[in-house]
Amino acid sequence: MKLDRFINRPVLSTVISILLVILGFIGLATLPITQYPDIAPPTVSVRATYTGANAQTVLNSVISPLEDQINGVENMMYMTSNASNSGSADISIYFKQGTDPDMAAVNVQNRVSMAQGLLPAEVTKVGVTTQKRQTSMLMIFSIYDEKDQYNIEFLENYANINLIPEVKRVTGVGDANVMGMDYSMRIWLKPDIMAQYKLIPNDVVAALSEQNIEAAPGQLGERGKQTFQYTLRYKGRLQQPAEFEEIVIKALENGEVLRLKDIARVELGRLAYTFNNTVNGHKSVSCIVYQMAGTNATQTISDIEKLLDDYSAKLPSGLKINIAQNANDFLFASIHEVVKTLIEAFILVFIVVYIFLQDMRSTLIPAIAIPVALIATFFVLKLIGFSINLLTLSAMVLAIAIVVDDAIVVVEGVHAKLDQGYKSARAASIDAMHELGGAIVSITLVMMSVFIPVSFMGGTAGTFYRQFGLTMAIAIAFSAINALTLSPALCAIFLKPHNSEASLKERIGTATKEARKIMLARYADSLRRMMRPGITLIFTVIAILGMIFGFFNFENHPVLCIVMIVVSVLALGGMTTDKFKKAFNDSYDSLLGKYKKQVLNFIQKKWLSAGIVAASIVLLVVFMQITPTGMVPNEDTGTIMGAVTLPPGTSQERAQQILNRVDSLVAADPAVESRTIISGFSFIGGQGPSYGSVIIKLKNWEERSTMQNSTIVYATLFMRAQKVIKEAQVLFFAPPMIPGYSASSDIELNMQDKTGGDLNHFFDVVNAYTAELEKRPEVNSARTSFNPNFPQYMLNIDAAACKKAGISPSDILTTLQGYYGGLYASNFNSFGKMYRVMVQAEPDATKNLESLQSIKVRNGSEMAPITQFVSIEKIYGPDVISRFNLYTSMKVMVAPASGYTSGQALQAIAEVAQQNLPAGFGYELGGMAREEAQTSGSTTGLIFVLCFVFVYLLLSAQYESYILPLAVLLSIPFGLLGSFLFVNGASAIGSVPALKMIIGSMSNDIYMQIALIMLMGLLAKNAILIVEFALDRRKMGMSITWAAVLGAAARLRPILMTSLAMIVGLLPLMFASGAGANGNRTLGTSAIGGMLIGMILQIFIVPALFVAFQYLQEKFKPMEWDDVDNSDATAEIEQYSK
Repeated sequence: MKLDRFINRPVLSTVISILLVILGFIGLATLPITQYPDIAPPTVSVRATYTGANAQTVLNSVISPLEDQINGVENMMYMTSNASNSGSADISIYFKQGTDPDMAAVNVQNRVSMAQGLLPAEVTKVGVTTQKRQTSMLMIFSIYDEKDQYNIEFLENYANINLIPEVKRVTGVGDANVMGMDYSMRIWLKPDIMAQYKLIPNDVVAALSEQNIEAAPGQLGERGKQTFQYTLRYKGRLQQPAEFEEIVIKALENGEVLRLKDIARVELGRLAYTFNNTVNGHKSVSCIVYQMAGTNATQTISDIEKLLDDYSAKLPSGLKINIAQNANDFLFASIHEVVKTLIEAFILVFIVVYIFLQDMRSTLIPAIAIPVALIATFFVLKLIGFSINLLTLSAMVLAIAIVVDDAIVVVEGVHAKLDQGYKSARAASIDAMHELGGAIVSITLVMMSVFIPVSFMGGTAGTFYRQFGLTMAIAIAFSAINALTLSPALCAIFLKPHNSEASLKERIGTATKEARKIMLARYADSLRRMMRPGITLIFTVIAILGMIFGFFNFENHPVLCIVMIVVSVLALGGMTTDKFKKAFNDSYDSLLGKYKKQVLNFIQKKWLSAGIVAASIVLLVVFMQITPTGMVPNEDTGTIMGAVTLPPGTSQERAQQILNRVDSLVAADPAVESRTIISGFSFIGGQGPSYGSVIIKLKNWEERSTMQNSTIVYATLFMRAQKVIKEAQVLFFAPPMIPGYSASSDIELNMQDKTGGDLNHFFDVVNAYTAELEKRPEVNSARTSFNPNFPQYMLNIDAAACKKAGISPSDILTTLQGYYGGLYASNFNSFGKMYRVMVQAEPDATKNLESLQSIKVRNGSEMAPITQFVSIEKIYGPDVISRFNLYTSMKVMVAPASGYTSGQALQAIAEVAQQNLPAGFGYELGGMAREEAQTSGSTTGLIFVLCFVFVYLLLSAQYESYILPLAVLLSIPFGLLGSFLFVNGASAIGSVPALKMIIGSMSNDIYMQIALIMLMGLLAKNAILIVEFALDRRKMGMSITWAAVLGAAARLRPILMTSLAMIVGLLPLMFASGAGANGNRTLGTSAIGGMLIGMILQIFIVPALFVAFQYLQEKFKPMEWDDVDNSDATAEIEQYSK
């Protein structure tokens, strides 16, 4: 391959690289930053309210007709729904990935319109809303009253009127809402007084409809040939409570009028009294902000934070803003850790390469190539619509090893030519690239063929693989461009001939250097005496360990940091001494001699090599079966969520007392920075007085010790809550790693009753199942928030008595709804918004069963006690009824036990279900667990097989043989086995009780699988170059055995260099801590294990495999000799056969 143009024109080569870097920086500056790519399925939410209805009524009259129409909408995956005793109906429809969310919302809206005629009038009056739900919850912030001087209504509406509209205008915000209620004009009826005037709630509603209206009377003087024209106005809707009090209800017989204030109390209150929030013990209102799809989450959050900072100065006295959850906190901390690892890996790779090359000029060439290739990758990522996320950055870290390997191949090739006696570095570079150019291109194609097939996977895992695989492929392509253009040009400029006669100019330069050396002689002598090779090596190891474990942090370890800097300087100085270089070369030469003998032994002992290959494949299959699976490891996100479930029928006042105790318990933990309590709502339960939520923001990762990670904190809080709070079920859990699936990182299990039977029997079946499930060691807890024992009263209407009295059952139910449930009567305008007017009996008139005695229904012109027509029966029923894909369901949240993965828990769930669930009962997974179960099937295995097939076919084309590529492919399982060995070993260490909460467990998850894909490429590359070098020597006329031995010996130094560079460079990942530590550890452990084991076995077994398969190849097709006299290869053969 003619590449001398780039060597002869170094400016052209550098310009290409500079352009790539500039374009890369443009891409880097404009790429969106996210935690993970957008993988959550598009979701559409349908909501309705049936005021005063219980859960069963809402299910029958609202959810059933809506679901019947919505079911089967285009690209729908599954559908969930909830009906509650508060009258709310909520349906969520999940669509396949790739579905246009706007079209999905339109399609659902069309289906909802078809069901409108089947819904109760009270529901259609309020309205059925269909909206595209944004799956990413960006931020939860609260406005709290530091001095407790404002009421909750003021806080909620201050946020709704002033702050939320501005937040919604921030670019990238899809939705923002307040966990509270709007203002409402509350008309509290007095049933006893109304009965005296023979009134019922509908009379008040009718009066409001007549007197609280907007009207358009017209104009005066229009076309009347007058000088002036006047617009006629009506005062319109009322605004103040005093105005509503003056509404005329009826005219009395004595000529007076009865006004609303005579029969009711009017006040500006809340639409519903269901939510109460506190922040650090102070009254507050919480606000949730959702992201708009396709926007830059980081920039959006930053803009919201800026808005909140600016708004803090405008808040009324005593109000403060607290950010309870911020997706940027974990995102920036994780990216900071990955970038830090990237820099550390670069430094460590530089050190390892320098130790092997022993020449700063040679080391600078791969050091320059690394940033050029990595930065240029960002430009293509921008073009194909990717983002900067944890996957693409992890790919960059792993790509360092591949990028540096390409540059080292070029440097080693040029040095080999210089060792043969070339007098010109330029000529050596030209001839080296003539030999290496084809190999670099073919190896690049092989490596890219490993990563490209994974880009065709579908689903969530496919998105992960695509982001990682294409990033690696792009980096490899730019690495090859560098190796063909920049690296040889730099070799021609930087490298010098070995032992050549110098010109006059060079001799003058040498004399100047010698003079400078004499000035530093004393320093060098003292350094050589102190820094012996062994001490230099020890100091180097200490410096590397210091970098891995963060001892170079002056803020946290001031003394250690200074010590480490001194050690590093001494180690660096020791490495530059001739004594160290000579000791290293002597050691390497000794190792090379022993290596050749061992390679010869493996070639001669064919059955030993074959046995190792067979054993590695068998062990790999075994470990693939026994290694726990998972999707994404749970991380310390700095946030802990809590769900509090109180006994059925608990009042709001009692619930608030218990939640205050939970608040005090959380506040006592030193790792907690702030806590937010929401009464009346649960992230994993329902809505109502019996539910509560906790949002705990932990201190920054740097401010917390290892024993204060989120796993330990919420486990501690859970145990304390079990002991202290007996009146409620308190659960703590981590938020999901991938937003948009569920509120919890636990496994979401939707138990289904397909028999259509009794809810109590279904509840018994679920309890029996969860009890068996909790007996399994893989499961820590399996809990459902469903409870069918909420106290309720069943109304039985005597239809015969109604007929005799001349009233209908609907009259009785409407009256009861008006007093107990509340009626949406009208609207009013205030603060630039429209609010509802609600009619309901005052709280004291409806507080117990005896209050029914004072409720009367109108019978013509008379009033009759409602108890004459109604009998009451005490029963028990659920507060919330759920359905999953049209079947009645109960949601069970399953938390894997410490030391076990979600994959193991899913297997336990399936086994227990098969053994214990009766016929007609089943379950479906929801959220992230559903994706994991679908991903862990045969698709992943098929992708790996495709990778092997692609590599095999490309190698077959390269070698013109279907046999020889097997020498490469059969060596890949060594590295894959090494990954599984290291991951299982780390899990075994993590299963020690004292380390379980700190280290945790590892699994065959996305991070391990992307490491395996990377290893397939890198191990194939090492094996290809061994085979390539051996094949070249075979073509020169050597025997197959010596061609293999000398080919392996020629490649040993660069293989050791690149492999050790990668292993040392990834050590910071293997021992990661802080944000994103679990994923980084899995990635680092699997990559290091695979590279270490794979390298050790490859350098001995691949030559033996080459001999075996080359022998078979020559049986079918005899060797064609390239150069029989071998005159050009004499020096090279002598170089590698010492």
